[in-house]
Amino acid sequence: MRAVVIAAALVVATRAARAYPQFQLSKDQTCTACHIDPAGGLLLNENGLSTAQSIATYDVPPEAAHGALVGPSWLEAGAELRAGAGFVDSGRGPGGGAYPMQADGEVALHGHGFTLMGTFGPQMASSASDIIASREHWLMWQPDASSTDGLYIRVGRFLPVFGLRLAEHDVYTRQYGPTPLYGEAYGAAVEYIEPGWEVHATGFVHDPIQDSVQKGDGGALYGEARMTKALSLGLEGFYATSDVDARWYGGATAKYWIAPVLFEAEVIAIRQSFDAGSARDQLASYLVGSWFVHDGWMVDIGVGQFDEDLHVAKVDLECLDANVHWFLTSHWELLETNRVQTIALGTGGATSGFALLQFHYRL
Repeated sequence: MRAVVIAAALVVATRAARAYPQFQLSKDQTCTACHIDPAGGLLLNENGLSTAQSIATYDVPPEAAHGALVGPSWLEAGAELRAGAGFVDSGRGPGGGAYPMQADGEVALHGHGFTLMGTFGPQMASSASDIIASREHWLMWQPDASSTDGLYIRVGRFLPVFGLRLAEHDVYTRQYGPTPLYGEAYGAAVEYIEPGWEVHATGFVHDPIQDSVQKGDGGALYGEARMTKALSLGLEGFYATSDVDARWYGGATAKYWIAPVLFEAEVIAIRQSFDAGSARDQLASYLVGSWFVHDGWMVDIGVGQFDEDLHVAKVDLECLDANVHWFLTSHWELLETNRVQTIALGTGGATSGFALLQFHYRL
């Protein structure tokens, strides 16, 4: 039962609100076409609100609180609420229940090319003082605040830009890569975004006050080129050093849009050196196809692999994921998420998995 509870906590832990990168290429070329955050996620801009309305089954006003919170142009506010229910099988039998996942408020202030962004809400934490926290708070400057392209400079607490940035935190390239749940750090980023390409360079230090999974200091670099309007290729690197280890990550991403399916892939090679003198090499990869079945409906089929140590037999994980999204309105989403996971294709341990129905509300 303890194993079931731990597994459930890992799977349904509160997560930060992220954009769906499935909409890149299929809807627009950049994340900033719809979001004020150059990494994607958080509050939507005018085009993002229009996109949220256009993909939904039922047509309702997409603005915050259906327009009730629309204020001056220099102020934006919103919230993200998530909850889930279902069962989790750690390999020792199923268990289940209902799980709170997210309740974040979001506020952005704009003026003279600057944007001050902050989130606030409960999270899973190792101490009571960190249960209520601000996952992200940063100050951003743009030379041309009226444009969604060009230069962005950010300082504050955020997740360094790396990889596909999939919303599901249990995807292996996120869970075992450098951007896991609660991996935010204090950093400074220089980011340049154009329809044909983008690059994000971030230097960061771990948060000495607020609880964070990221315990190291280092840097991240991600670059992506849109070879055509249907094909995008990216390269990535990440380094972090802490009191106990140093970690290097290097990888590549690819996105290919062949209507009505978007294919996304990522491979990350990992080298972890411990201060005690030992080291290990790891490999994480993920391939997902997102099928836009009909207005309001999206189906993801993904396969993942993670090898904890390439020099040790039967410690590799494999998974098959199936997610069904129903965007009822521009504010409401229902998500059925499922996974079957094996260890060394069933020869290294018990098969496990989960099936959860999630409710997502954007104020």
